Amino acid sequence: MIAVILIAAGMCLQGGEQVDVSRYVSATARLLELKVTLKPANGTVVVYSPGYEEQQVQFSQELSFGWIPFAEPVLCIRSMGGPFEFNIDISPIEDAD
Repeated sequence: MIAVILIAAGMCLQGGEQVDVSRYVSATARLLELKVTLKPANGTVVVYSPGYEEQQVQFSQELSFGWIPFAEPVLCIRSMGGPFEFNIDISPIEDAD
């Protein structure tokens, strides 16, 4: 049980909130396209997948697109600045099948 807690605690190593996206993304997805809408655009949203911390994407415009490699059914999302609201649309664009 302790090992599971330690793994879960270490998933978002660069900070941010851990979000389970397994309901929205196939387990075979390896790359995700993200469409982020910020309102108002006075902050930044950082998104990455655990294991790919060095390939995080920062969104700071009202409408932004980005692509990230995807290994876990989890995304790490961190907001900076603000206050602002944001919405993220996720589309798998590459499958292992």
